[in-house]
Amino acid sequence: MSATHSVRAYSLGAMILHWLIAALILTQLAVGFLMSRVESVPDTLRFAMFQWHKTFGIAVLTLTIARIAWRLFHTPPAHAPMTRAEQAAASIVHALFYALMLVVPLTGWLLVSASSTGIPTLLFLSDALSWPHLPIPASMRATVEAASENAHVILAYGFGLLLLLHVAGALKHSVIDRMPSFSRMIPVGWLRRMPSSAIGVLVSVVLALCFIGGGLLISRAGGTASVNAADLRSTEASPSGWVIDKAKSALTYTINFSGTPTAGTIGKWDAFIEFDPDHLGAAKARIVIDAASIDFDNSFVRPNIGGDDGLQTATHPLVEVVLDHFETAGEAYLGKGNVLVRGVTVPVSVPFTMQRDGAGRAIVAGTAELDRLALGLGLQNDGKGEWLDKVIRVTFKLEATPSGPMS
Repeated sequence: MSATHSVRAYSLGAMILHWLIAALILTQLAVGFLMSRVESVPDTLRFAMFQWHKTFGIAVLTLTIARIAWRLFHTPPAHAPMTRAEQAAASIVHALFYALMLVVPLTGWLLVSASSTGIPTLLFLSDALSWPHLPIPASMRATVEAASENAHVILAYGFGLLLLLHVAGALKHSVIDRMPSFSRMIPVGWLRRMPSSAIGVLVSVVLALCFIGGGLLISRAGGTASVNAADLRSTEASPSGWVIDKAKSALTYTINFSGTPTAGTIGKWDAFIEFDPDHLGAAKARIVIDAASIDFDNSFVRPNIGGDDGLQTATHPLVEVVLDHFETAGEAYLGKGNVLVRGVTVPVSVPFTMQRDGAGRAIVAGTAELDRLALGLGLQNDGKGEWLDKVIRVTFKLEATPSGPMS
């Protein structure tokens, strides 16, 4: 009885950190299990699930730093009476827990940093909380990615095994030995808690804030620089049949991202059109887009738009659409031709309507669909279309006046 009453509970800070980290680890193991069976997860949840996994991983790493600092300033309460073998086993399990709480998130961070996809980490899916990638030389990324992925998975399974051993030991002491074990980590109970040190609290909080704040500041300071829009190349000398009113015209696109339609913008473009409904055989149109001005309303996709897996704006500054065959489609029209993106040409069909007022001013509106995989866009990041849909829907509305006499 006296041995039971001599047992003390952990300090309050140790309890809080213990349960926060435990909850996050259990969540991570569950999410990791789902990620290994991603086909069973609804499309609308897949991408967010991966991003929350990264967020919680950084949270575990941050809290572990605080927990280690807390441990340095707070001596844990003595174990309830147990054999030397049990004491040794308990010490080994605790040491492995601390090691894995550091190494598992770190291998995940390495994996994300070395990945060829280059998808950014936004904590809590917030643009304001961008987390940096670790600096890994390009020549080593494939090796680091493979090694860190294997280590991350294997160590995560080891984490699960340790949890089972930890809970089994606590149950043994509580049920068989009838000694307070769980009670030592429960904030509410009859056991007297170990005291908390003010300097220990300060150091733990400051180290955690320095780690998370430093990472966010580094990411912000080293963020992707914006690409200056290149001037559009001059087009052929033949005059355009229509003068486009840019202020009243719009060229946009949408792609389903994680099951939700997400808008994209095209900042700099020009159109050179010769089109007379009564002379379709002579009609032609050329749309030239500054690839660097193409943006997307999603922080995970945006950094990759101009890169090697995207539009490759450094070597292919223009996106061009050339329509050289036109036909009627009921009360509408259909233009056929090709689109050129990053050196890849694919056929395109563009249905559109045209309305003219008494002054001859025309309003042309339509939508075209492009297969991003056929254009080589996003093959590394999402070659199966699991998060980012395969179909790009380009929508346009042009207002124009004729540059010369039109029938």
